[in-house]
Amino acid sequence: MNRPLIWFSGAFAAGTALALFSVSFPLLAIAAILALSVVIGWHFVQIRPLCVLIAGLLCGLSYTQAYHTYRIAPVLEVDGTPATITVKALDYAVQYDEQQRVEVRVSGNDVGCPRNFRTLVYLPTTEQEIIPGDTITASIEFYLPQASEGFDRASYYRSEGYYILASAAEGLPVSVNSPAHRPISYYPKSFAHALQQVLSQHGTERQTAFWKALTTGDRSGLTTTDIDHLRRAGLSHVIALSGLHVGFLVSMLLFLLGKRWGTLLGIPMLMMFYLMVGWSPSVVRACVMYGMIMLAFWVRRQNDSLNALAAALLIILVILPDSLESVSLQLSFVSTLGILCFAGRLQNLFRLRKETPWMLKKLYAVLLGSVICTICSSVLTTPFLLYHFGYLSVFSVVSNLLTLWAVSIVFPILILGGILGFAFSGISGFLLTIAGYLTDYIYFISDAIANIRYGVLYCENSLDFAAAVLLSVVLAGLLWKANKSVLQIFLPAMLAVVIGLSVCRGTAAHRDLKVTVLPEGSGQAILISCDNHTALIDCSASSYHDTVQDVAQYMDWRGVESLDLLILTSVDVTHARYACDLLETIPVKQVILPETNRESNEVYPALMQSLETENIPYEKLAPKAAAPVGDASLGLSVLGAVERKLVVRVQADDEDVTIVHALTQNMLLELTETTPLRSDTLVVAGSFLEDSVKMEELLDRIQPEQLILENGWYTPEDCRDIPVINPQETGEVTINLTRD
Repeated sequence: MNRPLIWFSGAFAAGTALALFSVSFPLLAIAAILALSVVIGWHFVQIRPLCVLIAGLLCGLSYTQAYHTYRIAPVLEVDGTPATITVKALDYAVQYDEQQRVEVRVSGNDVGCPRNFRTLVYLPTTEQEIIPGDTITASIEFYLPQASEGFDRASYYRSEGYYILASAAEGLPVSVNSPAHRPISYYPKSFAHALQQVLSQHGTERQTAFWKALTTGDRSGLTTTDIDHLRRAGLSHVIALSGLHVGFLVSMLLFLLGKRWGTLLGIPMLMMFYLMVGWSPSVVRACVMYGMIMLAFWVRRQNDSLNALAAALLIILVILPDSLESVSLQLSFVSTLGILCFAGRLQNLFRLRKETPWMLKKLYAVLLGSVICTICSSVLTTPFLLYHFGYLSVFSVVSNLLTLWAVSIVFPILILGGILGFAFSGISGFLLTIAGYLTDYIYFISDAIANIRYGVLYCENSLDFAAAVLLSVVLAGLLWKANKSVLQIFLPAMLAVVIGLSVCRGTAAHRDLKVTVLPEGSGQAILISCDNHTALIDCSASSYHDTVQDVAQYMDWRGVESLDLLILTSVDVTHARYACDLLETIPVKQVILPETNRESNEVYPALMQSLETENIPYEKLAPKAAAPVGDASLGLSVLGAVERKLVVRVQADDEDVTIVHALTQNMLLELTETTPLRSDTLVVAGSFLEDSVKMEELLDRIQPEQLILENGWYTPEDCRDIPVINPQETGEVTINLTRD
């Protein structure tokens, strides 16, 4: 049997997946079947591959079950446990507005747990900066991460090795102490931090943010717009530490030191890089693979990349079985598998003739390699991208072709320039100036590709996903067969179909009337869009949200440059907290607000000042003055329901959405006594559910088919079987209204 490790690792991963999906079997039965498969496989060569698969499956299943039972279950039992403990910081603290988050190692003895474990603890901001090796003493409470805004936080943190989180008790002191001698194991983190400091001295804020993400994986400095543009251009892998970066590092060593010394120093450098950037399945995968290749060179054995990939997968799953849930791991492995399986075949298939001039052949090989690697990695990653993110970048091949050469130059320049910056600032500044020009070029390409209209193809339903899987299987088969004539026809045809589908769907989606409810915590922001018109209803959020940034992100994804309308259903902190910031940041053509407002309300004077300063026209609507507003395509009408409150309705054909979250139950009861308010979808605040008797009466009068609960986390146990959607749980909610 050739390369049994590949078969075993794949089956081990399948067994791990079964265990993660709560499929379990008695360990005694697993041991018996495992022993039987080993015996049969030993004596009967013909069925040995099947026995290896069975053995790998059972090993993965039993190992993951045992790992969760004996390693993880004791850690989960500390959920809800308060404790005053002293922990050691493993990394620099990540700073937020009013608090910070730091990775720490907890001694199990301090919390009544038989195991030591890593976790993330949220602390108030301290005067002393927390750095790796510091000891922190605080009163904390452990808790399990929950799903939030459509994001499965528990699954994400499990894949990173954090099964439980901790938060400092509010109002209690936190002390930070530095050790007399910092262990050498913390030096790589310190080096990464110092490298970031050097880079920050020689680049603009935007350049530095990209450099930090590229070299150390720190994406905190990147703006939401830049991250989104890189995603839409198909370049998000550039700022997500992966095998690409490890490959750049190894290539730099081989170029500077030659094959012999570069290979000799390669393994310790890979270990150093891993310790710098921390646990990442994609980085571990690349480090293991390159390490095995270098080791094969030194022992004079032929390396086997597929075996190295299988070994990396097995090592990662043994260290942390839950890393199989990591999107980073899934994309990294299937992408690498696609390149290993198909890239070599295509390179040979499309190579130039021998008599071609050397320079032309070299340039052609570089360009062809970039295109082939993008195609081969996309073949297997497409279903995963659609499943996890719901969209594909149509022009990713173009953006990668135009930028990867620049990224491959920027990365080594940043490493060399950062190191030289510790002693030779002038030389470092010269190198980083070159890196700055190349970084600006990468940003230029990502912005240009991201702004191409309909450059993103969305997966709208399960049928789309099934079609994408089928297409990936067909394309994988064609690449494996490597028939040049077929591929020359099929690949351009497939690209034309994808672009055509993206344009057709994008055009149709642009014409649809959409109501989008953003998850803004205890505030609200609702966007109405159709054709080239967009309106925003309210602009507020909890302190941990930035409504203006969220609205700007929505507009950027849809190519919207300005808002036709800003409708404030009530001018107070709950509904208009960030209205002034919005008016100063985003072009708004008109504002609508209630006729009467409390002068003592701190939001109202500031809003009027902003309207005057920005010279934005506004209209105040009196109570009971129902009227259509904005462009007719938006289907908007506003009702001055009661004093200081507005109700907004969006109508299209026989469907409508009514937004009443500014009104209390009593206000709604008073309104519906005189004004019919039937609605298919009712957007309400938590106060709508406070009194069950009043809620029942309101449901009788309005008869909604569904409720969207904006403003808060409260979810009713019983609401007459009417579906209740809470954006704080599901994430962004979009309602498509049909029009003739």
